[in-house]
Amino acid sequence: MGKKVWFLIVLGIVGSLVAWALLGRNVWNVTNNVCRCDTSGHKVSFVTVEPGVRLEVLDWGGTGQTLVLLTGVGDNAHVFDQFAYQFTDRFHVIGITRRGFGRSSQPAHGYDLDTRARDDITVLDKLNIRDAVFVGHSVAGTELNKIGAAYPDRVRKLVYLDALDLGSGGWTTLPQPPPPPADTVGDLESVQRFAAAQAHSDGYRKPLAAICNMIRTDATGRLIGPITPPEISKKIYEGLQPADYDRIQAPALGIFNKITPQYRLPYYWYLDPARQEEFNRNIESLAKWMEGAIQRFRSGVKNSRVIELHNTCHYVFIVDEALVVRETRKFLLDEKAPTRGLTGR
Repeated sequence: MGKKVWFLIVLGIVGSLVAWALLGRNVWNVTNNVCRCDTSGHKVSFVTVEPGVRLEVLDWGGTGQTLVLLTGVGDNAHVFDQFAYQFTDRFHVIGITRRGFGRSSQPAHGYDLDTRARDDITVLDKLNIRDAVFVGHSVAGTELNKIGAAYPDRVRKLVYLDALDLGSGGWTTLPQPPPPPADTVGDLESVQRFAAAQAHSDGYRKPLAAICNMIRTDATGRLIGPITPPEISKKIYEGLQPADYDRIQAPALGIFNKITPQYRLPYYWYLDPARQEEFNRNIESLAKWMEGAIQRFRSGVKNSRVIELHNTCHYVFIVDEALVVRETRKFLLDEKAPTRGLTGR
């Protein structure tokens, strides 16, 4: 089971995995951790967004305006188990695991952008939340775009964490860099061993609970496969739409990892020469696409602020946590209109 099964490259490595369906009332509180690695103090509930479809919602607590965390493809809301507590002093922080992933339901339908955005708004409705700040990573940027355009009265502010418009500029047709070398037998012995191999290869560590909720294990704890079949991610990409940036009224902050043709992921140095050459060719086209995508955001979202990081990690909220937290808090707690055109390191 090679890493090409586990990860999809989109300006970094994004897990591509999924969940099982759960039945019951609109909201069901779970008192026991399903994953032994889940030591976060959040509360877990399941919210019905349509008949037979329930989404996992994590609640890290806090008071004040609701802040909603949305993940990239492959991830579940546990990926924010550490990041979320950076905001609970001033916000009520929740995270939503989209349909098809983690422990949320895995229906055959509903992965188009309109449905994904409607799912997020339905969660707010069921939890009696009138409006919220939305913070999204990676493909969640497409949901932020749709929510900002179609549900303007439900949005206070939007924060894009390396979350560009994947529906425009030909991203889906770009050749992607080759995946990391295949996992070894030892890498799959446990969640901890797999997490260590991922950090070695990709340069960041997700919370163990996030990985635990992405994979299936046998009785010994050995990894035997992903929860999510690959067709789920395929359906999401097939359902992308170009962003309606001109319809977004809420103030927006974009923190983007602007890569250059010289960008190299940590696993690059473990590829054979032919794969390294393939990586070199394909990263050049990705860098060009990203430059255009950042410019489309900068010019299209009228009430926006942009921070460019350079050749860092797609998981900016993990690798550059201090900077991301500082700039996000500054943006969210400042009642003034954002300043356009800011460039970070």
